[in-house]
Amino acid sequence: MALLMWMAAVAVAAFPTWEEWRFRLQPGEYEISSCIGSLNREVSPLAPLRGDLNDILESVEIWAVPALLVFLGFLACLGHRDPRSTGRQVASVLGLIAVVEPITPAYSDPDTCGGTIPLLSADWFATVLGGWGSTQLCIMVAAGLVLLASWTMRYADHERPGAVPQPGTAWRRLLAVLVDYLIIVVVLIFVVQPILFLVDIDTFFPSIRLEYGLLNWISLFEANTDPGRLAILPALFLYSWVQHTRWGQTLGKRLLRIRVVSAGTTDPPRAKKTALRALIFPLLVLVPVAGPVILIVDGLWALFDPDGRTLHDRWADTEVTRRISETQPQA
Repeated sequence: MALLMWMAAVAVAAFPTWEEWRFRLQPGEYEISSCIGSLNREVSPLAPLRGDLNDILESVEIWAVPALLVFLGFLACLGHRDPRSTGRQVASVLGLIAVVEPITPAYSDPDTCGGTIPLLSADWFATVLGGWGSTQLCIMVAAGLVLLASWTMRYADHERPGAVPQPGTAWRRLLAVLVDYLIIVVVLIFVVQPILFLVDIDTFFPSIRLEYGLLNWISLFEANTDPGRLAILPALFLYSWVQHTRWGQTLGKRLLRIRVVSAGTTDPPRAKKTALRALIFPLLVLVPVAGPVILIVDGLWALFDPDGRTLHDRWADTEVTRRISETQPQA
């Protein structure tokens, strides 16, 4: 029975991908409209996050990541992982995808020329609720099937003791990434851009346009690559490398009380290891199409890794742990 439910979950999770590819191969008729007026550019720090999440979730759907996630969850349950814990993790990620996907598109405002509905407005909430469709239904059904299937499976007798990652680390890492992302966006929009304007070198460094996402803006595979896009890549590397080398944590990790250590120890990693970790994002930005997919796989790997480590953790021989308060008594 459990096997049938896992197979059904894979099939249901893959249905949105099948629909997406069917539309791409047979798009049907196009409807073109135009208007005359000024564009309403959104400068909210949440706008770049929305744009980048939209691109990432498009890759998730195109490359059948939900179905792959379910399949890997099934394999993990057959191995050394606790089926119920693995099922909850897989279902949680599926539920997160289903909830976030309708939030990320830039919905057009019919009352303005080329403008979008403001984030968190009443019209925006109504549009998001109306955006729920077959994709969300399929992913939520797949999540339910995963929970049922994992609940009926036996706990593997040969699970390695102590191999379960620290509770809450995965979600803290995700939130820390979001915090660091927003810090970078705020600095670019409200600090770097005004400085470039004041010193009159914004002609050499064209306007920082992040309304469609940070990843879109710094992509080196666009027709017009300018020095500003080139300069942001080493800046992102230094933001991560310097902080991890000096303190073992970025501002986001500090807020979420997690830190990077050398694998199997409590010692901070050496500069060489933190450099390897910090190179991941700038290098993947250089890879068109496959870059976001690799980032997704890298993050999801932690769900099935025996020690809860991502691929770049394995590459750099590091791990992320909960930071213990200095005032907390030690055993």
